[in-house]
Amino acid sequence: MSKRKLSVFEAFSLSFGGQAPFTSIITFGTIGLQLGGSFLAIATIIGTVLVLVNGIVIYRLSLRYSQHGGYFTYAFYSLTERLGLVTGWLFLLYAFAYGGTLLAGSIYIITTYLKINADFIAFLVLLFSAFLVIRGLDISVKYAEFISIAEIVAIVISSIMLLLQTKPSFNFTIPANPFLVILYAIGMPIGYGNLNPMSEDIKNAKKIVGIITVIVILLGGLLSAMLFYASALYGTDLIQILLDKVGFISPYLIFSALNGGILGGIAYIISMSRILHAMSLKNFMPSIISLLKYNRPYNAEVISLIIYTAILLLLTHFAGLYTTFLVLGGLTVLSYLIISLSANLSLFRIALKKLRKRKMEIMLAISSTILSLIILVYSIQENTPLVNYIFFGWIIAGFIYAEVLEIVGNNGKSNDEN
Repeated sequence: MSKRKLSVFEAFSLSFGGQAPFTSIITFGTIGLQLGGSFLAIATIIGTVLVLVNGIVIYRLSLRYSQHGGYFTYAFYSLTERLGLVTGWLFLLYAFAYGGTLLAGSIYIITTYLKINADFIAFLVLLFSAFLVIRGLDISVKYAEFISIAEIVAIVISSIMLLLQTKPSFNFTIPANPFLVILYAIGMPIGYGNLNPMSEDIKNAKKIVGIITVIVILLGGLLSAMLFYASALYGTDLIQILLDKVGFISPYLIFSALNGGILGGIAYIISMSRILHAMSLKNFMPSIISLLKYNRPYNAEVISLIIYTAILLLLTHFAGLYTTFLVLGGLTVLSYLIISLSANLSLFRIALKKLRKRKMEIMLAISSTILSLIILVYSIQENTPLVNYIFFGWIIAGFIYAEVLEIVGNNGKSNDEN
């Protein structure tokens, strides 16, 4: 694996920047503000707390495992090989869907401001993302350090400028369907999941991965709530509000949106590659994927990059930005909830081994499981049939794949870790 490990700030930058916070706020927030108005700020805080519960589960699990694979590794060692495979399979969907949602959101923002052809912007964003991924983690992280700060500045400046201007009357109302607003509000903070699959790339991963995860969730959620509160003072059309009230910094906002889409893609391509690499080491994927080159899982990175780029180019061209965002956004939430359930069960299984000493972990795992199940059921109800068909089709394909591997005997643990 790579000789140089990421520092705390580098890991934070890649994780927080991978959320593409400004882009996520605009995309998920545009719909959320229209549905919930002023309630969206409260919904975001509620959503952040709900996501934080799952984040604390990851914090506890990251103290035990420091190798590549994240959710896949947790399930593989704590539950069963098959559940590990299915969890890794679902994480691939989550990583692709979240990265793709950010890409669609980024292009939506840019084309709204500049009226440029969406296919052209998508090609440029994916091309530059590919360039950075191929150059390696060091280059990607340097880029992430700069862009993550730029994203924070964009959110803070926009919020302050909105709050400093003459305020119209602020009418707090609870919408007819508050849970649906919360569902959109969690879209941004759930982007923390790109870091834990990369544990082997990070210095002292057992101590800092979980801490960074919690910080990223809280910072992302609170920044979102601040901008949503400031925006709700002026109406429900988030893009138009920013154009009208902070239009003088629109070039900077466009810059942040563009780079948010790029960085989100980079972060999730890398996380996809680490999951593929970990699964390949356990014989769940072709062995060629596990081969290292330039002290990194180069083959896994290239395969992840090709899949991500090809499918997204086709989706944005033939399905359009809105459908791409709708479908991938729905898949993101569903896949995130399932891999979170897997992590909750992993922590529960581990804690059962020393029940007397780990009662708090048992309670955490149970609470997080209940919350995730409630949100999952509601998400399925609110999603379009197409999203649900794709999601359940992907799960079924994962179980079929696991059965095929079981028949041919092409899996097995290489070592164990507690």
